[in-house]
Amino acid sequence: MKAICTVIFTLISFTGLTQTLPDSSKTLNEIIIKGIRKQRDISRMDSVKGTFIYSGKKNEVIDLNTHDAAVTEKYGRQIFAKIPGVFVYDMDGTGNQINISARGLDPHRGWEFNIRKDGILTNSDMYGYPASHYNIPLEAVDRIELVRGTGSLQYGGQFGGMLNYVSKEPDSARAFTFESINTAGSYGLLSTFNSISGTKGKFKYYAWFNNKDIQGYRKNSDSRYDAQNISLFYQLHSNLLIKAEWTRSNFTIHLAGPLTDAMFRADPRSSTRSRNYYNPEINVPSVSLDWKAGGKTQLRLTTSAILGARNSVLFDKPTTTQDLIDPLTKEYANRQVDIDHFNSYTSELRLLHSYSLFNLTSNLAAGIQYLNNDLHRQQLGKGTTGSDYDLSLVTPGWGRDMHFKTGNVAFFAENRWSLLPELSINTGIRVELGETRMTGIINNYPDNAIPNSIKHQFPLFGVNAQYNLIKDINMYAGWSQAYRPVIFKDIIPTSVYEIADKKLKDAEGYNLEAGVRGD
Repeated sequence: MKAICTVIFTLISFTGLTQTLPDSSKTLNEIIIKGIRKQRDISRMDSVKGTFIYSGKKNEVIDLNTHDAAVTEKYGRQIFAKIPGVFVYDMDGTGNQINISARGLDPHRGWEFNIRKDGILTNSDMYGYPASHYNIPLEAVDRIELVRGTGSLQYGGQFGGMLNYVSKEPDSARAFTFESINTAGSYGLLSTFNSISGTKGKFKYYAWFNNKDIQGYRKNSDSRYDAQNISLFYQLHSNLLIKAEWTRSNFTIHLAGPLTDAMFRADPRSSTRSRNYYNPEINVPSVSLDWKAGGKTQLRLTTSAILGARNSVLFDKPTTTQDLIDPLTKEYANRQVDIDHFNSYTSELRLLHSYSLFNLTSNLAAGIQYLNNDLHRQQLGKGTTGSDYDLSLVTPGWGRDMHFKTGNVAFFAENRWSLLPELSINTGIRVELGETRMTGIINNYPDNAIPNSIKHQFPLFGVNAQYNLIKDINMYAGWSQAYRPVIFKDIIPTSVYEIADKKLKDAEGYNLEAGVRGD
């Protein structure tokens, strides 16, 4: 720009001089300035990082510090706009829930992905209700790591892959730093995100809280959101780091109800429900230990839990059924109350060892994962006739009161064989051993027809390859088996005329991918 201004000024000056000094005029050649803007908000994972092997797998990293998106509003379509093959839909328009999938899978609350925060599992119950109800504010996120399905041997058998939200790091140069991000927007949006962090000797910390209110585009679509986080780090030794964390998210949204096509054409901002509410409150405590046991071996041990509930109170009728006051009782109809109680516990030990083979560095990733979950589902409760968010029951008891308990252990190992400086091949296996047991009561349903047991016994295999054409461009290909557990709703009879098949088994399949990537 400075060069262009200089040229323009020079041309103007010479133009003026030609009026008095015609012999001193000079014609200047044009100047062309070229520039290349390199896209830096999307990158790739390193071949080996932490205790994971990513070589030969399709993956993307979204840098939120440079990404052009409305972070506070958290619209998934903007966040993942540059990632091919990803499907996102905004369920309610509030940004309180990212609904994402890949390769044609169901995006409902991301339940086809193994979703993590800093490597800690956040899916509410991988076997009963694998949705991720935990909702982290993107103001606290440094980057998002997305690994497609062929990486499933290392983190879990999900077809979609893994989605990992990596938090910002504590300030390493100061003992105390304060950050505040405040946003106001259309339709009553008010948000405040505040964080503190710092480092003092061997101790580091990062804490934040976020409050967000929005009235919503449609009538009766307001929501209130709050979330908190405390992360404490202690460097016991130069090679040993301990981290303790508690994080929580909670939001209550007013559900405006569905519209028919005719209703939408008449008024897309209209509402068919004014008394429907949805509220997930999730706590995720965790402790992790990272140990560099020598220059070639790393160990990571994590223990975490998902504790909380998914609550809803609804006038649950077809769209064409109006929710009106009964002229006889002078009251609305009773609403239906449903509550899922999550008690999910995960422990995972991972190891990465690097060794020399054919004068090249190869890597072995191995570990064990144990899950113990109890999903307590209470449904068809008779709620109040009121209009506010109220989970009270006017008649004690539930139409369904059931437990879905799972115990599962998984062993996994994957080796990256460096055959040439440009060529590596991965071979891996994951063995899943576990069982899910359903018990409980359903009104007007035979008690002996309800108990069900599903065994999860899978050897899963996979192979990946990567060839580096030049420094910044490589080819990759992979094949990996995966499975999807039978979830709770698949085996709950919805009426006395239905029977859950006792022989229903988990879905099995595989992921296959190949491509060329680079800059």
